[in-house]
Amino acid sequence: MTAEERVSNISLQRQISALSARLDQVAADVVEIKTMLKDIEARVRRLENHEAGSHPLLENRLDAAWRKLEEHDRRIDDLTRIVTRLDQANRLMAWLGGILGSTVLIWLITQILQVVR
Repeated sequence: MTAEERVSNISLQRQISALSARLDQVAADVVEIKTMLKDIEARVRRLENHEAGSHPLLENRLDAAWRKLEEHDRRIDDLTRIVTRLDQANRLMAWLGGILGSTVLIWLITQILQVVR
């Protein structure tokens, strides 16, 4: 029985050493995975920090663009009101010019008729 025990002990020792080698490999793989995860986490953190820095810049530019658009809209509304007033004034002046022209023409005709008589 001692020979069988020795064979089984040697077999067990081989299995244990193989298992130990596998565990060492698994431990090394776990360390490698941890390193990869830390690298990924660092990259994500850098991206988030970069994005956080550019986000306020974009918001400021968008706000400035909206302010300019609102200012242009206000100016366009002002110009529209001015054009409307000028159109009304132009119509009034044309009407007054027509009346004045007719009055002058009638006066001239009456002057000519008085001279002819």
